[in-house]
Amino acid sequence: MRFGWIGLLLVAALPAVVWAEDLDERIPVEPGGLLEIEMDYGEGLRPDPGFIEIASHAAREVRIVADASGWGTAGVRFQVVNDGRTVRLLGRVGGAFTWLFGGPQVQLRVWIPRDFSLDVRTTAGPIRIEDVNGQVRVSTEDAPIEIVGVDGTVKVRTAEGDVRISEVRGAVDVKSAFGGIDLAWITGEVEARTGGGEIEATHIDGPLRLRSDRGGIQVEEVDGIVEAKTERGSVFVRFAGRSAGVLETRRGTVLAVLPRDARVSLDAVARNGVVEIDDAIHVPGTHRVDRVAGRINGGGPSLQLFSARGDVRVRRY
Repeated sequence: MRFGWIGLLLVAALPAVVWAEDLDERIPVEPGGLLEIEMDYGEGLRPDPGFIEIASHAAREVRIVADASGWGTAGVRFQVVNDGRTVRLLGRVGGAFTWLFGGPQVQLRVWIPRDFSLDVRTTAGPIRIEDVNGQVRVSTEDAPIEIVGVDGTVKVRTAEGDVRISEVRGAVDVKSAFGGIDLAWITGEVEARTGGGEIEATHIDGPLRLRSDRGGIQVEEVDGIVEAKTERGSVFVRFAGRSAGVLETRRGTVLAVLPRDARVSLDAVARNGVVEIDDAIHVPGTHRVDRVAGRINGGGPSLQLFSARGDVRVRRY
């Protein structure tokens, strides 16, 4: 990770380089600004090199507190930069002997005004962000991520680590190379993809696009169009309102649960399995062992269900 420190305007009260164990800074700011964090833990040996916690407070300031412990704390450095609207916190763990005997652990805690945006880039974690009114962006190589209470858009990119996002009013965009994704109580468009891991989404008011290359997908209490696809694993969706979208798996079971009064144009196909429809659901149209297609309650938005190797089931509540 490269740091463009040369030519940056430092906060007048701060030295160019700060020892981590001495870092407790308060930077006056106005609401509506941006905090950028770039943290490089180096090529460490510790399984827990550190964590980042960010929350809002009532003060018009960004407060930064960092604590380092363990072997090699002398190699921990921070730099704080303020250009009037954006506060930048640059941190790194370096030094030729820093990682002998396991290396240091760096605990970073930050408080920001509630009306503030975040852009966090780090090599490790975990990371927790809470109660933010603004845009949130997180990018990491290996870190579990938890984001709670955001009024604004959320964008997450991680190579490895589970992601949990809840209580968001705004669009959510998550991509993980390998890790589970858990989403809850979101009002807005949702897009989530993982190369290997389960995806769970609960109480979503808005359209969803979910993709797991290897892992099951479970969605409950969703009001919006759902596109849920996986190469290997089951797909379960319980609709709370409008029942529409595409539910698909190459290997596994597809189960859709519909409200009693759902108006749906259904096309359910099980290429190497069977299609099972609740006896209480009347579907005039095509009825075969491997396919059922027709209009439920007079028809409505399209709902396509497909399993290449597995059964397809439709229930109602």
